[in-house]
Amino acid sequence: MSNSLLTKLERAADPNNTERHTWKSEDTASSVVRHLKQMLTTRHGSSITCPDYGVPDITHLLHDMTEAVALIQRAVKASIQLYEPRLKNVQIRHVRSTNDVGMPAMLFEISGHIVLADGRRQPLRVGTTLDDKGNVELQEL
Repeated sequence: MSNSLLTKLERAADPNNTERHTWKSEDTASSVVRHLKQMLTTRHGSSITCPDYGVPDITHLLHDMTEAVALIQRAVKASIQLYEPRLKNVQIRHVRSTNDVGMPAMLFEISGHIVLADGRRQPLRVGTTLDDKGNVELQEL
């Protein structure tokens, strides 16, 4: 075994080495964001094994924003708490009810923190846009 390989293995095995945690924490955060996108684009009843996975179809409610905002906030939070256990202390905040060009859309901010394997907490904020056609966009903030 070469000296440089041994040095790399020793660094990787060192529990105080933060280099290895940086990659894992970024990987975990991107994995959570990918799963949130998958969950928020899946409608209830789409999964045979988990009929409540995802969110209800609320596109017909976008014209009654008051009712839709509260329904979406509850549904998204419940889905995340049930199906994304890596994200803790989940908060869903309604940002506005139109997109950048003034069309009906709901913009939410999902926030919480990820508890990493070593016990550290990593904050996560995701902007979510739901338009009147049911399209969902996510962007890590």
